[in-house]
Amino acid sequence: MLENVEYIFPENEENKKLFELLITLFKDIPYITIIENKEIHIISSKLKPKTIFKLAKNTKDIQLNIGNEKYLDLLIGNRNYEDDLGKIKRIELKDVKNRLEGHVKRIDHTGVDLPTIIYTKKEWEELLKYFATRTNIYNYPSGEPWPFVVPANEEENRKEITNFNILREPRFELVYDKYTDRPTIHIDFETDLTKNEVEELFPKEQGEYFVTLEDFYKAIYLKYDSYIDIRLDVRFKAKHNDFETGEWFVKKGKRIL
Repeated sequence: MLENVEYIFPENEENKKLFELLITLFKDIPYITIIENKEIHIISSKLKPKTIFKLAKNTKDIQLNIGNEKYLDLLIGNRNYEDDLGKIKRIELKDVKNRLEGHVKRIDHTGVDLPTIIYTKKEWEELLKYFATRTNIYNYPSGEPWPFVVPANEEENRKEITNFNILREPRFELVYDKYTDRPTIHIDFETDLTKNEVEELFPKEQGEYFVTLEDFYKAIYLKYDSYIDIRLDVRFKAKHNDFETGEWFVKKGKRIL
């Protein structure tokens, strides 16, 4: 069973600033552990996989470590992708820090968006098969290519999840994205802010709303490396539901086997 999903970043000045931002935003979450400002462990329970962000000296690329010595290189040879966000403004790290510090309450999920023009359908299907052999991964119930890994224990991995009395987070999402030409890491977190309050902090072109998800969060993009996007999905204050417990995926989605 997959132990961890690790986002590995080269240890350079830009990524140190990125980690300073993430540490500042997440510092009030009780299940966050920070190790020497180089590792951020997001572990809300004993369920697997756990989520880790890590700075590493021995890598030149941004990678996703998904266990068994298997890595996804998210820079894809440092291709210079064209800007596909149109009028959406990428926001300085310090501005995001100043606006959101103290408002982040939990991590809902993290994930990667893989552009269809870069990753072939065969590569995508092989990736899903890999996760299916090591995790509880489910198709998105409404049909989009957004499968979710729901944290589970060993018995639930062999059989099925039946306990929905706990929050199974952070979950991990894979997106096969036909709307972008740029790999994206996204981090979805709940705040204590209403939709109107988030809109006041990030007005107009500072971010975007996704169709059918407008009432849940606003997506903002960090001013970051030109070869990859980092998106923060700023979730509005809400009551917990069957999305957080995993019940929606288990009962209305289909487990990928």
